[in-house]
Amino acid sequence: MRIKRQLFRPGRRNLTTASFEAPLLFGLSTDGQGTLPWLAQNLSAIFTIALSAVLIAALAAVLYAIVRELRRNTIFLDPIDVPRALAARGFSPAVVAERLLDALLAMQRRAPTLKELRGVDASAALVDLQVPGRFSLQAIVRYIHRLLRIPEVHVGGEITREGNDYELTLRSRDQRSVTIVGVRRSGDIGSLLAAAAEDVLRVVDPWILAHHYFAQETREQPPEFTRTLATLEHMLQHAPAAERPWALNMQGICLMQQRQLMQAIERFRDAVAAGPQLPFIHQNWANALDLMGRFDEARAHRVRALEIPARTANLIANGAINASLLHRHSQALALARRGLALEPESGWVWGAWGYVLFGLHRFEQAASACERSLASGARERYGSLPLAMAYAALGRPEKALAAALNEIERAGETEEALKGMGFARLAAGDARGAVANFDAALANAPGAGDAAYGRADALLALGELELALVHYERAVAVDPFYPQAHAGWAHALRALGRIEEAPARFAVAVRVDSAYAPAYRGWADTLQALGRNDEARPLLERAEAVERQNREPLSLR
Repeated sequence: MRIKRQLFRPGRRNLTTASFEAPLLFGLSTDGQGTLPWLAQNLSAIFTIALSAVLIAALAAVLYAIVRELRRNTIFLDPIDVPRALAARGFSPAVVAERLLDALLAMQRRAPTLKELRGVDASAALVDLQVPGRFSLQAIVRYIHRLLRIPEVHVGGEITREGNDYELTLRSRDQRSVTIVGVRRSGDIGSLLAAAAEDVLRVVDPWILAHHYFAQETREQPPEFTRTLATLEHMLQHAPAAERPWALNMQGICLMQQRQLMQAIERFRDAVAAGPQLPFIHQNWANALDLMGRFDEARAHRVRALEIPARTANLIANGAINASLLHRHSQALALARRGLALEPESGWVWGAWGYVLFGLHRFEQAASACERSLASGARERYGSLPLAMAYAALGRPEKALAAALNEIERAGETEEALKGMGFARLAAGDARGAVANFDAALANAPGAGDAAYGRADALLALGELELALVHYERAVAVDPFYPQAHAGWAHALRALGRIEEAPARFAVAVRVDSAYAPAYRGWADTLQALGRNDEARPLLERAEAVERQNREPLSLR
């Protein structure tokens, strides 16, 4: 018997079915079922598909996490054997290992280093605490390690009682050998573990350890950097080639602070050879050359640093400061804005923005930016140092002194901090104290043009005119594009009775920086004193226009 199928024909209607027909979904029909069973079937299908997608995504995430853990360079920290009496006080083997790991992580958090100051292929290892019986992703990975016979490195050891002290011996072991990581002795468990954490960090991340030591040894007078340099030397002997420029650059910084300038320059030269695309090495090289009085060479390296592309917000901020030092104000402004666009909450970038604004004579806005930088937790010199100078320029000596003291408290009596204090004291009317600060700054950095200018201003206030003129000339020799020094030179000429020579020097000041309003006013006053009122009038108008412009805040975009 042949069964005939009735085909669906458009436009034809079967009067035996309901007049309402829901659309088909996932191939399910409502014929003979009704709407509710159809809806239940479709919701069930949707739930099944969604649950499957979630389970697949979760499985993929777990697999990705396991693969990532397997690819990490992980060192396993084992429980530390302890004497029975110490365990009775709550310092079990697992607790001691946890305390040791906490001390290590605290050092990593405190180290004042930027994420850019590591090689792209950094060899830092991850330390993972191994606790028997604890279930975690890391425990699964350790099981896979052993199953696949992947080589592992473990750090463990024991604490023994030695007289009134405890002695902690740490060892590193792999499949082939066992080596001593460090031996430390102390009567205090906390101090013992903090010292042992340094030994572990030397193995897993010597770069962070070098910064940890550098932060401590910078404040020594004079700084020796014994532990910092030893750690950097350890890096150069054991780290991969990608880490060499970072270690060499930091060696150069230590040598520069010790005033071993020729050796510092050699280190920077080696660092550039090892990492030619790292702009901050050229900036540090320029700083060393400035200290030696080789200003033209220093400017060449600053220009070279600006030619190297910077991709991270902090390095872009460094470029903005560098451009400001070169009086490339438009470029400095563009770089600072770019840094803020990348990391709008970065204290370092806000400090750079304040530094650039100070160079543009936007003192109110510069002070606000530096205050924001410090409020964010940034403790770098490009926060509190420009803040002291901005408040000094605004005639607010109390705030200038507070900012300068903050810088000295943070970094000690560096030439930067001493300059800030000198300008703050000068604003407070203490010219004699300012001279002492500027003298100390120049003793540390003979090539500091702004310190020479500040000393000249202080000497001018004290009436020591000839000596003031010498220091204005010295500041201009360091930086020919320094408008304040040119204008100060002109004021010294007037005070010495050489008024006819002053207008030409004011003209130089406005030529190198057309936004420096005091130069226009000084020039106009000098012309009026010479009876040349018609020439003075447009200069006064220009001064007022520039002052209005400098009071208007610049956009962040």
